[in-house]
Amino acid sequence: MIVKDIIEAWLIANNPTESQRILAEFRGKICDDCSSKKMFLIPYCSECNCPIGKKIFTNNFNPCPLKKWEYIDKNYFNPTKEKKTLL
Repeated sequence: MIVKDIIEAWLIANNPTESQRILAEFRGKICDDCSSKKMFLIPYCSECNCPIGKKIFTNNFNPCPLKKWEYIDKNYFNPTKEKKTLL
């Protein structure tokens, strides 16, 4: 995640919409069962070192390094349109 994404996720976590809150709950449940979830003062992901309590609020599609959020995120994000090419 880039700094802009991290700041945005922290801001969303402080005042999420209902949809953002629900998405974060589902993402958090996936993280709860993940072996990459570690604890050092707060829960964090050992793959990316992000604090889980904030990363679950990111506005990006499936930013989990292990791609475990894709199934859930598909319900909350519009699929990206494929670019048309001349070929």
